[in-house]
Order: sequence, then C-alpha cells, then structure tokens
Amino acid sequence: MIEITYLDAVKQERKMTFESYQAFEQSQQACLIGVADYYPVQKLTYNGHDLDYHGTYGDVFFFLMKQDLTKFD
Repeated sequence: MIEITYLDAVKQERKMTFESYQAFEQSQQACLIGVADYYPVQKLTYNGHDLDYHGTYGDVFFFLMKQDLTKFD
C-alpha cells in the first residue's frame, strides 16, 4: 500500500492511498487523480515504511521508479 500525505492549496493536510504500486502507476499514467503536481508531500509510505521523501506530488512517481520496493514487501 502506498500512502501519500500532502498539503493542498490552502495548506490543509490530505492523504491519498493506493492499494499497490501498480494502482498508483495506473492513476498517474491515466491522469485520474486531481492532485496538483506542485503540492508538497509531507510523508510517503510504502507498506507502512517511511520512504523519507521530500518533494512534490508530481515527483513521487519518479522517486518510486528509482526505489527497490521489493525490500518492503
């Protein structure tokens, strides 16, 4: 499971949850999520593990592509 906690335009904390990496990847490729790419991410977890990510929502996809997520399965 992927959980992305971010701040929206009015600095309110929001959370997006995806059941799997594949579900997250599909949502990004299909542009189904109405989250602005520039929203700052406060916390990114994969299967309950904090990935220590600091950046924007739009860069999460590229960050996850570079990670060896199998060590968290």
